[in-house]
Amino acid sequence: MSAAGQGQNLTFATDREGTSAKPENQGQPVLVAKDVVVDYGGVHAVNRVSLSVAAGEVLGIIGPNGAGKSSFLAALGGQVRRASGTISLDGHEVSGLLPHQRARLGLARTFQTTSEFSRMTVFENLVTAAEGDTGSSLKAVVLHPRRTAQREQELVSHAWEVLERFEMTQVANLYGGELSGGQRRLVEIMRCLMRRPKVLLLDEPMVGVAPHLTGKLISDLRGISRDGLAIVVVEHAMEVVRKLCDRVMVMAFGEVIASGTFEEVAQDATVQSAYLS
Repeated sequence: MSAAGQGQNLTFATDREGTSAKPENQGQPVLVAKDVVVDYGGVHAVNRVSLSVAAGEVLGIIGPNGAGKSSFLAALGGQVRRASGTISLDGHEVSGLLPHQRARLGLARTFQTTSEFSRMTVFENLVTAAEGDTGSSLKAVVLHPRRTAQREQELVSHAWEVLERFEMTQVANLYGGELSGGQRRLVEIMRCLMRRPKVLLLDEPMVGVAPHLTGKLISDLRGISRDGLAIVVVEHAMEVVRKLCDRVMVMAFGEVIASGTFEEVAQDATVQSAYLS
C-alpha cells in the first residue's frame, strides 16, 4: 500500500481469490473498544475510535502514514495510555491493566520489530514464552515436583504442536539469530500462541518477510483464525489485507473514516481521497 504524500497511486484489487469462507462462529465480540482517545502533547493521535472483533474474525486496520493505526493498536495492548474510552476483553474491562496483565487474560501482541531471543533456539523461544504465563520458582520445584514436571511436559508438547502447525519443526534447534526475516515473524507469532490467547494484535506482520513467504504467512494466520482466534492487524500491503481480512477499518488523522469489507472500503471515495491527498 502506498502512503499518502509519497506521490504513488493507490490501487485496490477487489477480488478475494485464494481465500476460504469463514465459519459461522462469530457470536459475541471477544474484543471491544469504545471511543478510545490517545493524546500526545495535547494532539489527538487517536480520536474516539471504536471497534468490535469476534472469535475467528480477522479485522484489518489501514490508513496513510500518521493515521493513528499503531497508536490505537498500542492502546489496545496497553503499551500506551489512553486518555479516555474503554477496552474490554471477553466481557471484562481491561482499560486500566498493564500489558502483561492483559496478556495473561488472553490479549497478545506482536510489534513491527521482531523480538525473539537471538541466542536461544526456536524451541527454547517458544517454551520460554509459555513459562512467562505462570512463572516458575525453586520453591515450586521442591514442594511440587510432580506438578512442575507435568507442567514442563505440557509446555514441550504444546511447543511441538505449534511448530508442526507452522511447519517449523526443521528449525526447532536453530538459534533465533540464524533465522530469516519471515521465520522470525513466525517465531514471534508462535510465541504468542504458546500462551493460548483469545485475541492476537499484529503490527505490520509482513515487514521483513520475503515476498515468496508472504503467502504462507497469510495462510497460517487464516488457519489460526478459523480455529477461533480473533486477529486485529495493522498492515500497509493492500494485497495482504485483501487476502487476509474479513473486515477492514480505515483511519485517517486519528479517526475512522470508513469500515466494511475490503471491497466496500476500496470503492469508498473518502478512502481514496485520504490516500491520494
